[in-house]
Amino acid sequence: MDITPHSNQTHLRFDQWHRAYALKIAREQLIELGEEHWDVLQIVRDFYRETGISPNMRPLVKLLGTRGSPQLASSLELMRLFGGNPATTVAELAGLPKPVNCL
Repeated sequence: MDITPHSNQTHLRFDQWHRAYALKIAREQLIELGEEHWDVLQIVRDFYRETGISPNMRPLVKLLGTRGSPQLASSLELMRLFGGNPATTVAELAGLPKPVNCL
């Protein structure tokens, strides 16, 4: 399995994802994954499993507010954790397709 990030257009099947993939991508983006990061990734992966949708920013904030991480349910908090484009970064780390309408 190739674990190349979105920028190279390599697609990871949902069932091929594992923590090592997220750690590799995070390291390349200078993100140190902590408990809050893993919570967000798990919530987003569960949502994708249920719906087949990678949420962009607004739905991501709403999702976190309703699925047990309300302290993370803000754009500012997600930018603190994942940098300038949180929805795209979260999708990439979670092994999901890039969200629709994300740059």
